[in-house]
Amino acid sequence: MKKFANAIIVTVMLVLCFALSACGTKYVSNYSANIMTTINSPTEASVSFDAFSGTYVIKFRNTGDNKASITYNATLKEGNIKVYYDFNDEKLDLFEIGSDGSVEGKTEAFTGNKTIYIIIESDGKCNAGSFSFTLEKSE
Repeated sequence: MKKFANAIIVTVMLVLCFALSACGTKYVSNYSANIMTTINSPTEASVSFDAFSGTYVIKFRNTGDNKASITYNATLKEGNIKVYYDFNDEKLDLFEIGSDGSVEGKTEAFTGNKTIYIIIESDGKCNAGSFSFTLEKSE
């Protein structure tokens, strides 16, 4: 009986651990890639790949009441990729890039102590891409 009670307690604890660890994961990366390099620091992120298919998520944190914006640039040799951002629980279009394309720009200013998500989603297989993002804070 004691072994049975211990087994139930362990099972309940495992279920709670998995349930609690899933909380707070708003977007999840799910991709396949060849020769992919990523960098994600508090203020800079970049993704470069030879081949990519799927979704890759970057997370920045705007701390304090400073205004912040994200500058970006991207190039893609082959394929189609849509990039979104989420700051106030709403997934919005940032840019779209196609074969032999390049793009650069800057987001609107964000205010508040919140997480900013950048979501990179491919439309099938893409080749030779490079994406970089920089979180710029105003004082």
